[in-house]
Amino acid sequence: MAYGRGRYVAVGMEGLVLTSGDGRAWEPVPLGLDRNLWGVAFAQGRFVAVGDHIILVSQDGRHFETLPAPGILNAVAFAQGLFLAVGWGGLILTSQDGRSWHRQASGTWKGLFGIARSERLWVVVGEGGTVLTSSDGIRWHQAVLEGAPFLTGVAWNGSRFVAVGWGLALYTSEDGLAWEPLHPGTGQQLWSVAFGPQGFVAVGHEGPMGVVLFSPEGTAWTLEARVPAWLLGVGWGRGQYVAVGERGTILLSPNGKRWVKVETPVQKWLYAVAYGEDRFVAAGEALLLSREGKVWRAFPLPQEETLLGLTFGAGTFLAAGEKGSLYASRDGIRWEKVLSLGRPWLRGLVHGNGRFVASGHGKVLVAQRGWDWEEASAPHLPKHLPSVAHGDGRFALVGHPRPGEGVVAFSEDGLAWDEAHPLGNEPEGIAYGQGRFVVVGNCGTLLSWP
Repeated sequence: MAYGRGRYVAVGMEGLVLTSGDGRAWEPVPLGLDRNLWGVAFAQGRFVAVGDHIILVSQDGRHFETLPAPGILNAVAFAQGLFLAVGWGGLILTSQDGRSWHRQASGTWKGLFGIARSERLWVVVGEGGTVLTSSDGIRWHQAVLEGAPFLTGVAWNGSRFVAVGWGLALYTSEDGLAWEPLHPGTGQQLWSVAFGPQGFVAVGHEGPMGVVLFSPEGTAWTLEARVPAWLLGVGWGRGQYVAVGERGTILLSPNGKRWVKVETPVQKWLYAVAYGEDRFVAAGEALLLSREGKVWRAFPLPQEETLLGLTFGAGTFLAAGEKGSLYASRDGIRWEKVLSLGRPWLRGLVHGNGRFVASGHGKVLVAQRGWDWEEASAPHLPKHLPSVAHGDGRFALVGHPRPGEGVVAFSEDGLAWDEAHPLGNEPEGIAYGQGRFVVVGNCGTLLSWP
């Protein structure tokens, strides 16, 4: 939100622009845009708003000129005669008048979200603990905060900078160069969670390192392992937990606490793992099988499609692909395509109550009789639905409609999803055990229900 010429201007999703003279009564400004707007500033007698590949300029806050932008811009600010806009992919733009913009080399590909200026220094913050500093807005120097927090905002109060981010991250600095963590938050991105007799295991990454967290009951968690590879999937079978990730990484643990890496015949990314028919199946950009989890063999992927999800039920492995396909197999080696959407991905899979449920990009599918798939009617659910679980006689799935927001929804049959609850962060995985559902996601999200 910005204030100028006796008027407040606020911007938001899908081209939303609101204006108010007193901050209480607001009216929309019809622009006919469908692009998200993420920031607005007022300086030099004009409002400047930025968003998805767009820049808006207005003298009065009611009539806007539309300009193209070379990427998604998340924030804009003005100081000492210069507009500065930042966005995804390390994008930094500068302008003296808000209309003519110049791209500057930031030295990073990280997303940038917050801008502040002291008497002598610009400071920009972003994902992965990224902090950029510049005296002139043109030449930038980069630092990375320990713990790689996802920083979303920064401000200058006249004596120090204060940066904030997800996971309650809070950092301060007097000069913009040396930062003190008042609350470090977490940069952990958790992708998957599984339940076994010893408890819950969640996996993900923090910066370049993979992380493994363990909880006996899904409430109090401890960090048990760090490995030099992102971890993207986890499962339980044959008395052990198995975690999989980038460059063919596979870890084993009998109790969720002591982890051992095993050799694999591939260097490709693995996204999921499941156990059934006395064997483990791991899948992603490659397909691996193992009887006991220690020795793995590679087999051809079904139709060379990267697999994002796996589950086992009713004597059958079910795999979900990046092209919206589903494949079934009795042995994990020979696969039959049982669904082809010919459109974006499916990832979430579970078997329960005598049926398979699959979720993904804008789809929830249920197979009650063989491979006769029926699509759930769920227009109120978000498009991004990465994970689904079953427990206590009902299904639960998670999704996120937009950055920083999430949803968990419940259904008895997988078709009617009437019960939905908002979440504060973006969820990526869900599992059931110990009488509760556990959700994991960005910024170290670890939630239990009930």
